[in-house]
Amino acid sequence: MLTNIENSKRSASDTWTGNRLLDAGKRDLAWLYRAHTEQLALCRELEEIADSLPASINRQKCIYAAKALGPLIKGIHHYEETVLFPQLQSSPDATDALGPTLERLKFEHCEDECFAEELTDALLKLGSGDQVNMEAVGYMLRGFFEGIRRHIAFEREHLLQGVTY
Repeated sequence: MLTNIENSKRSASDTWTGNRLLDAGKRDLAWLYRAHTEQLALCRELEEIADSLPASINRQKCIYAAKALGPLIKGIHHYEETVLFPQLQSSPDATDALGPTLERLKFEHCEDECFAEELTDALLKLGSGDQVNMEAVGYMLRGFFEGIRRHIAFEREHLLQGVTY
């Protein structure tokens, strides 16, 4: 069992989320749960944007979401891959199945970050009033936020079950 996972020393290579509340505190499991909460709140915003298409678009919400998306996703992934995953692997309770699971999650992180970049571009266009394929943007939004929700649920239900801080 893990206790008190933290990364209180920050270096130039640290990735920030762009969220003042998250970036101000030390990075530990409590931080990760707060970050997941922020990520789920962003998913709700993205769902509202998707539901508003094509006629009732809140352009300001699109621009806010676009600016928050990449840094939040990258900051959380950075913490998980550089702090959490190594701690989990070094735990005496780690099973043989953990390694492949963490590798799959790292691959999902890469996919999510690439998807977030494409979605950021679409949201900025939507927010600035540029012409976009509304059906495609709606599909992108739903695919992204549903994938993020599944990812967080898996981590909470399987990876972080029994982990204390």
